Formats: sequence, structure tokens, C-alpha cells
Amino acid sequence: MTMNKQNPVFVAVDGGSGNVALRYMDHNHQLKTFISPSLVRRGLQQQGTQESTSTWCTSQGEYFSVTKDATGIELVNTCDPSYQISDAHRVLVIDALVKAGLSGRDVVIADTLPADQFYGDNGINTARIAAKRKSLMQPVKNYARGIVPPVVRQVVVYPEAVTAYVSATVLADGTDNPVFKGIQRCIIVDLGRFTCDIALVNGELDILKRKTTEHGIHTMIMRLHHLLQEHQEALNLPEAKELSLASLDGIIERGYVGSQAESRKALRRDITHLVQQAARELADQIRMDIRELHRNMLDIDMLLFVGGGANWLGGKLSYLPDFSKEWHDFTYIPDEPEFAVVRGVHLLMQDEQDQILNELNTNLSVSEA
Repeated sequence: MTMNKQNPVFVAVDGGSGNVALRYMDHNHQLKTFISPSLVRRGLQQQGTQESTSTWCTSQGEYFSVTKDATGIELVNTCDPSYQISDAHRVLVIDALVKAGLSGRDVVIADTLPADQFYGDNGINTARIAAKRKSLMQPVKNYARGIVPPVVRQVVVYPEAVTAYVSATVLADGTDNPVFKGIQRCIIVDLGRFTCDIALVNGELDILKRKTTEHGIHTMIMRLHHLLQEHQEALNLPEAKELSLASLDGIIERGYVGSQAESRKALRRDITHLVQQAARELADQIRMDIRELHRNMLDIDMLLFVGGGANWLGGKLSYLPDFSKEWHDFTYIPDEPEFAVVRGVHLLMQDEQDQILNELNTNLSVSEA
């Protein structure tokens, strides 16, 4: 385990349709996590009187700009299956690495593919995995001066369902999670911003069944937007249509529309009943999707619920129930479910770290010969 000068930083990535999550160990052996929204558009972007420091140029001369604002901007469709191997995905990952403090560093990336893309009809989809690795290895340059991208030395790709399961079976102290003792067959529901990945795995991490839908948490948000417009008179909310979809995240978290100032508390509009309706409709849809994948839930030992959407549908909001309990009689939601996949990626990556370093050393020796 030599390598030259400074060893590369091993970074786990979950580059999903809604967010890019990172997890790595810094030089002080402190675990770092970072998450940013998967919002990227083609072309340049300005910040005040200057060009954005989050604008990147690909080797083909195309510009992509990472943004935090989903309103009024035509964004790249991150739900498209081709996004996983696209320039836009690569730019989002590199931009996140820079913002996480890894500018200019040599990095080894472990990223994911949805189970539907990692596996094909005839087994592991090696062509798709190779395309993902090739895409992430291609360099990009920042449009602004002084922003140095990291150098990607190697890329490893894992299936999302497997990583979520691995993460849940290992506790924070590295010991086995006793909850999983005796579990032989598990349904995994990974509810993201724009997609919902569902997979059936066994104790040997074999993917027995899988499917991906576009019934992500955004469908609940859009449904709430429509409900607010339908009930705007009763709520005394005459311009409900003008509420941006981006603003609804905070509104759902709070359960009301109106000022957060304590002095204006009496003027808040309680919308918890409408959020409950939108959440119920999404939960029912996911239940149908699960049953379409696997009809007989009696031969399933557990349902594992992960992804950022588990924070809303999994009973973590004070006024919403845990809808996953209606999908199976034994459900498990880990702490910080939005980081479940990237944590699993990091655990798998750590197991392969010495092997990857040896491969990098071998390649370095060959190039210097």
C-alpha cells in the first residue's frame, strides 16, 4: 500500500436523481459527509457581476452549471436513465467533491447505478458499468479561475440496492445489526426525490427482483401543490399557484403556510391534513408498486425503507404516520436514511481499498517504466 506522495482520498458517492451524497475519511481520520441537490443546467451561469464558480467545461467544450435553485431554470432531467453516464452527472459529482474540500486532490470514487441498470436480463451489465467508469474518469475544467478539480484515479461501481442493505446490516460501531439476524429475504424500498427503487434481495446479496419507478417524493410535493390550489379559498391562500415547488419542502416540514416568526403564529395556515392526503396517495402508489414486483409478502422477512423520502413517509414527521408499516408487518428504517446508500458504498469500498491501491501502484510502476 504505497502510492506516491499523497495517497488518494477514497470517496463514496451516491449520485442520485435528487441529490449527490458523499462520504469519505479526511487526513485526520475524521468521517465527512456532504450532500447537495442534483440541480444542473446547460450553459453558463452568473453570480452577481461574475461567472459562477460552479460552471464546468467538458472535454467536448460543453458548459454545465450547478445551481441550488430549481425555479425558473431549465434543468437537466436527472430521471433519464442516460443521466447516470452523462456529462451532467459527472459535473455534479466533481462540483460536490470540490465543495466537500477535495479540490486538487487525487481521488478514488465509488459510485452507484440503480439495480435496473447494474443488472441486465443476462446478468451483470458490464457495458453499463464500464460506461459509468469511463464517464467519471473524463476530466472537466472549471470556468472560473482558481478552482481546481480533483483528479479521478479510479472508479468503482456498486448496485444501489446492495449498498443500502449492507449499510443497514452494520451498526455505527462496525458490529452486525442484530435486527437482521435470521433475515433471508428482504424487500428494499429506496425512495428518492424523483425515483423509487424497489428490489428483493436474499441474505447472500443476490438481487432476485428489481424495478425503478418515477414515484419519488416529488409526486407528493406536486400533489400537495395542486391540493393547496383546490383549497385556497378555505385556507385564505389566494395565490397558492404561485408557491414554488422548491418552497414546499420547508412548508411540509413545518406543516403550515405562513411566517415562521413567533409573533405571526396566529396567521399561519395549517395544511397538515393536505400533506397527509398527498403522503397517503404516494404511500398507496408505492404499496402497489411493491405488490407488482412481488405479490406474496408472506415469504418476505423484512422491508427495508431508505432514501430521503423515508424521512417523510417513515413517521419521522410529527404529524405523519409511518406508512411503511402498511407495506409489510416488519419494516426497518435506519438512522439518516438519506445516507444509507452512500454509507453502504463506503463500507464496501473500504473492504476493497488495499486491492485498489495495489492496482494503482501497479499502473503507476508500468507508466514510469
